[in-house]
Amino acid sequence: MILDPVHMSRAEFYPWMIRCIVPRPIAWVSTVSPEGVHNLAPFSFFTAISPSRPRCALRPAGTP
Repeated sequence: MILDPVHMSRAEFYPWMIRCIVPRPIAWVSTVSPEGVHNLAPFSFFTAISPSRPRCALRPAGTP
């Protein structure tokens, strides 16, 4: 199944977005260093912030 939020209303997309996050408390976060080194790591503190343009927020420990 392919879900395209561009062609879905907020009401249609929201339940799918929440199912991807709850009850799993781990996000897979990928980064690329300035040298081009790729990294993929589990990150346990994140939340959904918007179903209209699907976004998640991350807050690394120790940041204000």
